[in-house]
Amino acid sequence: MSDVILTILALIVLLGTLVFFHELGHFSIAKLLRIRVEEFAFGFGPKWIRLFKRGDTEYTIHPVPLGGFVKLAGMEPEEEVPDGFNSKPVGYRVLTYLAGPVMSFVLAYLIFSVMGFTVGLPITGEALNRVELVERRSIAEKAGLRTGDVIVAINSKRIDSGEEMISTIHGSMNKPLDIVLKRDGKFVTIHATPEPRDLDGKTVGVLGFMATPKLQRVGLIDSVKYGSRTTTFFIAGILHVLVSSELKEAVGGPLAIVDATRIGVKRGANGFLQLMAVLSLSLGIINLLPIPILDGGQMLLLIVERIKGRRLSPHTLEVAQRIGLTVIAIIFLMIMYLDLQRVYTRQFFR
Repeated sequence: MSDVILTILALIVLLGTLVFFHELGHFSIAKLLRIRVEEFAFGFGPKWIRLFKRGDTEYTIHPVPLGGFVKLAGMEPEEEVPDGFNSKPVGYRVLTYLAGPVMSFVLAYLIFSVMGFTVGLPITGEALNRVELVERRSIAEKAGLRTGDVIVAINSKRIDSGEEMISTIHGSMNKPLDIVLKRDGKFVTIHATPEPRDLDGKTVGVLGFMATPKLQRVGLIDSVKYGSRTTTFFIAGILHVLVSSELKEAVGGPLAIVDATRIGVKRGANGFLQLMAVLSLSLGIINLLPIPILDGGQMLLLIVERIKGRRLSPHTLEVAQRIGLTVIAIIFLMIMYLDLQRVYTRQFFR
């Protein structure tokens, strides 16, 4: 199967899972708080298949398989219906909005926590003679090395392990190398010269790529411990990036997600699951931002309502929504500009 088809299928699974679990959070809490749910849909677009109806809720499938949505009764301004969203206390409504981001965090935690006893963890310290990631603007990138490439020979010397590959490159500082690699079932030869770099107090030759770590399965307890540590690590990392000068380099839009998915597929199950978990954390954090139309912005409006002791007027809510849409549109255009700039400079889809 071609890389394009695999990437498309993986993208559908990735985005569908992320949005579906996020909406499942809203749905679950709404049901728990006895808020009437009119529809729980998988996918977007016009209604395609009506699976069944249980109570007041219709369960449906829509043709665009990228997530889903939850339709709650009585969400429009000044719309009061029995058991509708607006008929509930502010605290209930805040919890309903909060449940989406929380479920995104839960999904990431579950993914990280099962990786240890399913696909395995990089805990052995050993590596394979396979390319995991290529540094931007590195010798490896300029030479044409890609994620998923298996290095089988260097200067006519057969390479059977990651240790052989790494030691040969480290010992070839400033020496031209003819590298034979296997890519998509075909053999390709590239030429590169390792540049000097200090590693652990020693100057060695490097090309600028990370070798695929050897994975080892662990027990349930160790896997859950890994999930807890890794979830905390990535949340801290994402928050740090959001308030640092690294934001411009780290942020990405639709094209970045497509490229990350393509690379995740080439990295294998471990890489793809890690990508899904990190994106789920990012989705949860972004939705908590205090921008109207996002969950965080909606919660902020409800807190203002609680402080004022009365409902915000439809005009105020409309203005807030317009401001939110404008902010999101500006952010989206800036991100798309960065994406297109990276395509132009060949940082994507190499």
